[in-house]
Amino acid sequence: MTVKCNATRLHELNRDFYRPLVISIVISIILCVSIRNSESEFAFGSQYDKLLIYTSVSESEFLTYDDLITGFSIKYPPDWDRAQHIDKSITFIAPKESNSDTFPAGLGIIFKEVASNMSLSFISQTQLNTLKNLYPDINILESYDITFAGHPAHKIIFTATDNTSHLRKAMQIWFKDDTKAYLITYKADVEKFPQYLPTIEKMLNTFYTSK
Repeated sequence: MTVKCNATRLHELNRDFYRPLVISIVISIILCVSIRNSESEFAFGSQYDKLLIYTSVSESEFLTYDDLITGFSIKYPPDWDRAQHIDKSITFIAPKESNSDTFPAGLGIIFKEVASNMSLSFISQTQLNTLKNLYPDINILESYDITFAGHPAHKIIFTATDNTSHLRKAMQIWFKDDTKAYLITYKADVEKFPQYLPTIEKMLNTFYTSK
């Protein structure tokens, strides 16, 4: 994978859903979302110079990503780009469908250390409040507790206009594993959200945390 990335595309993606929706901890008590990050921290490390028509890939063909530092594993399609960032987050980006596909679908994962006594309800309330402050036009379509990878978790699906004035649809799942809080974000254009959802669900079904 080449490390060089198109500056315009990098700038657009840097303002997208992934980076604003990052969990951060202040004095290990307050959970919030980082609004701005430098472009140097968000280099995808790849260029899109081919026309690709997306087709679903069998889960048996998926590649495995093991994050030994943050302690999780997930499988992803072999034709998706993978980028690791200096804040220890990881992003998986779907191939472009055409030259006009400026914002391909993708899945982002980030974790932060948290206090062991921090509750999921506190994390959920803080994250929901932060999203509402970040995106005045946010429309939360679904919001409920689930079990994810064996952990109590919360899941939301929403639409919102990002800083590039594009309406996006996103699904977020967050959960806590002892002293680690994980935030998983799937984001796509509204009309393409259902198209990639089956693949995202396959990826999420392979996610697990290690002790």
